[in-house]
Amino acid sequence: MENGASTDKDKERLISQLKGKLWYCIEKQVKEETPFDTTISPKYINALVELCYIQLVEVGKDLELFAKHANREVITVDDLMLLLRKLPNLQESLILNKDNR
Repeated sequence: MENGASTDKDKERLISQLKGKLWYCIEKQVKEETPFDTTISPKYINALVELCYIQLVEVGKDLELFAKHANREVITVDDLMLLLRKLPNLQESLILNKDNR
């Protein structure tokens, strides 16, 4: 049981670190994109962090399922393109970015 508790603590620590990094990035982006006289509350940033975190978890699950469905253990660009099938502009942007590298 102790090993499970350690794993749970590690998971909680990693989630906390990820949310902290999301907070930093989101706050920075919001400050860059809003007018200088706009006040942004910590509650607003926290709501965006939670929203982004939930979305990232769902995207990760979908990518894992696409790879598993294709009998692969590794997520590939094909899985990402399948995920983005309803967002053709984003697909095109990623393809162009990939080709330019």
